[in-house]
Amino acid sequence: MDEPTPEKLIHFYDELTEAQAVLPTKDYQAYLTKWGVSESKAASYCAMFDPKRTGFIKREDLCSSLHCWPNQPAILREVEVLTTDMSAKKKESILLLVLEGVNKKKSKQERLQEIKERIERVYGLGWNVFMADGRYWSVCSHKPGTNLVFVHKGIVYGVHQTPAPENAERDNCSVAH
Repeated sequence: MDEPTPEKLIHFYDELTEAQAVLPTKDYQAYLTKWGVSESKAASYCAMFDPKRTGFIKREDLCSSLHCWPNQPAILREVEVLTTDMSAKKKESILLLVLEGVNKKKSKQERLQEIKERIERVYGLGWNVFMADGRYWSVCSHKPGTNLVFVHKGIVYGVHQTPAPENAERDNCSVAH
């Protein structure tokens, strides 16, 4: 992974803490490594964000250390979400991950495979990724909270995590574009 921007470091924190005020430093460090930040760099960031070694990081400590107080990343303004059942920050994280992957100079198949592998490193196994540059219809079973379909620059992208076979009827999505 390239050096993460201050906005991305704060976004990772926001996704982890949607329901809590502080985050254990070790949890944030582990999450950064899941996203591809080296262990030594993740430790260095966490030391910067928790200089008193309290074992916890607050968002304001993160923003102050990075001199960055972001809102939504600008690239997300170019996205039209067609359907999702993800939490807001998880949706943003997946969107950023997909958009970062599709801009690489590789074949479509290689880009999709790389996106799938990166999503699975962070969110676990069983993810499906697709892109379509024309009309399409889709019906799928997915784990609740893992479905996202969006349009970016005229191309439709979708991701969802397949449930275990015994839960295959748990949640369904249907999309046409």
